Amino acid sequence: MPLTDTAVKNAKPTNKPYKLTDGGGLYLLIKASGHKSWKYDFRLNGTRGSYTIGKYPDISLKQARQEHIAARECVAQGVNPKQIKIQRKVNDELNTRRFSYYMEQWFAKQVFAEPTAKDLRQRIEKNLLPYMDKKNLDEYTTLDLFGILKKVSDRGAKETAKRLAGILRNVFNEVLILGIIENNPAQGLAELLPNPDKRYENNFGHITSEDELKVLLNQIDSPSAKQDYAVTQALKLMPLVFLRPYNIRFLRWEYIDLDKRIISLPATELKNNKPLNVPLATQAVAILSDMQKVTGDKEYVFVANRGKDTPLSENTTTMAIKRLINPATKKPFGTGYMTSHGFRHTASTMLNELGFNADIIELQLAHSPKDKIRGVYNKAQWMEQRIDMMQAWADYLDGLKSGGNVVPIKKDSISA
Repeated sequence: MPLTDTAVKNAKPTNKPYKLTDGGGLYLLIKASGHKSWKYDFRLNGTRGSYTIGKYPDISLKQARQEHIAARECVAQGVNPKQIKIQRKVNDELNTRRFSYYMEQWFAKQVFAEPTAKDLRQRIEKNLLPYMDKKNLDEYTTLDLFGILKKVSDRGAKETAKRLAGILRNVFNEVLILGIIENNPAQGLAELLPNPDKRYENNFGHITSEDELKVLLNQIDSPSAKQDYAVTQALKLMPLVFLRPYNIRFLRWEYIDLDKRIISLPATELKNNKPLNVPLATQAVAILSDMQKVTGDKEYVFVANRGKDTPLSENTTTMAIKRLINPATKKPFGTGYMTSHGFRHTASTMLNELGFNADIIELQLAHSPKDKIRGVYNKAQWMEQRIDMMQAWADYLDGLKSGGNVVPIKKDSISA
């Protein structure tokens, strides 16, 4: 009869060692001293053998069974299961010479907001890990690392390349302190990389001209046949909700109530660690309703591969904007014209110019108020103002796209 967790836990020592059998050669040995250990007795090439899995409670019943399965597979293949531990030791020694091993240790010590942690890990997994475990840590030179990050910089992600250089410096510095390497090859690496264009990288390329915004919006509404539907819908939604690209990419259906016309993001999804309600204009509801027909059974709203439930990858929407064709030049807009993050700046700049209350705009952008008095202002009243603002902004954008006479929208200010 198979063992239970209760039987294993309650097994008491006696004057002589005894076994509690689980089946298939797996058993728990209880010694007179009270020491309990998991063992597996096997026969290989006509010779009996015993493999010690580990002591209890360090190894649970469930873990012992998993190890037992692996050991039995070894025996079935004519291999002594003791090779499992030998190979594991070799792997551990190899891991301690790999970048990913120390990167995980460094990452675990950092205190990041959940959105930041997800974004950073994705950047590391995409840009560093495919290259950094090809050699031992002590074999990398500054030139090697520069070559890896130059690939990132050359595709236009100069700010990302700089950030990754900082991560490499920090990880290698910890390895240096441990005495595993004699110098830090990432020291000064950031200085070798080209600086981001301040017009575009630091300020997230954005446009504030009505004429340019009209062109862009119409281009988004007329995607190429090759562009994924989810990418197109995400681009259409971005100007209407002012959310960061991360929040668009990882937008879950559980956050959306189409009947109440609102997105309710939990604090864990925001950089300021505060929940955010996003009123949805009629146009935004229409976009999400269309998307619901495609991914309503998934966890995430914008899923590029419909067979999976994987959100859009980093920079997908920005790259899609770069590929849009400028009708004036008949060429792609390219780097610097607009980024997916830039929609937030465009909305903020133009809404302020159109006369909306700055506090309402900042609150809708999920910016923490600098003035504590503003922070305790009647948020119920603010929500009414925000609903009006979001609908008026959506109507304003529709007016731009249609090419009609756009009447500047202006709302009365509320005093804080």
